[in-house]
Amino acid sequence: MKLSKFQELMSAISFAEAGEFDTAREMIKPRKSILVAVSEGTPNVDIFAYALNISKRLQADIDVLHLAEADEKKAYLDEFASNAEREGIRCRVITMDGCMKKAILDYTEKRKEILFVIVGSEPELDIECKADKKSLSDAWARLKCPLVVVTKGELPSEA
Repeated sequence: MKLSKFQELMSAISFAEAGEFDTAREMIKPRKSILVAVSEGTPNVDIFAYALNISKRLQADIDVLHLAEADEKKAYLDEFASNAEREGIRCRVITMDGCMKKAILDYTEKRKEILFVIVGSEPELDIECKADKKSLSDAWARLKCPLVVVTKGELPSEA
């Protein structure tokens, strides 16, 4: 357990001992997160702009699921994480390999605080595993949160 997480937990315990149960619950409640799923290559930058904008509005963290070879971390991901941190948004970059659909489904299954998943229209939307011949709508039956597709040039207005 990280020191800051431990400190938050100890603070919550102190509030609970003092009878401030709502404050204690609020302190240990997991923060809301948005999952941005990108694949190898340079993705549509509108995905990151959309994620940053909506994250600020919702006061949510951003998790970036980067599907690539395990040792292939792109500089634009570090830059995006730094930009998010400057805006006061916690950002984690997770690099995985394999099937995008499976990676998204597995990640959201384990992380209940994910509000929705953001993908680009290309190539991330072409995410069906080669062995699976189901349609896109059938493929996402297990997804427990909305799937948001951001196409090039479609950004919400600034908050």
